[in-house]
Amino acid sequence: MKNTLLIVDDDEVMVLLLKKLFERKYIVFTASDGVEAMGYLAQGITPDLIISDLLMENISGYEFIKHLLTSTIYKKIPVIVVSSIPATDFSKEFPSVEIINKPFDPLELKGLVDATIKVMTTQMTCNN
Repeated sequence: MKNTLLIVDDDEVMVLLLKKLFERKYIVFTASDGVEAMGYLAQGITPDLIISDLLMENISGYEFIKHLLTSTIYKKIPVIVVSSIPATDFSKEFPSVEIINKPFDPLELKGLVDATIKVMTTQMTCNN
């Protein structure tokens, strides 16, 4: 069975790029902001990894990720931030979140996603 990704970004071009990059290997859900992303979670869709921008309308990526990491249900979902704003304060507050700055190398992001999913899958196998 394929692993699941949730891409959260309000830039339609970025969402299309990321979806194309990952859809062959993963089941990909997309959301344009934190509200829509939380809607997926409320429907019972728990992704194996989340890729999120920080600057978005309604609920920002920062608020969405803060919600995830303070939740007992969602805090173990790996998160990768892909953003054009410097995320130094963010990385201090949430050291478990990977950060890639825009513009970025899509192959670097793909490698990070693949490696993170592999580690997560291995840990789940070892814990069972």
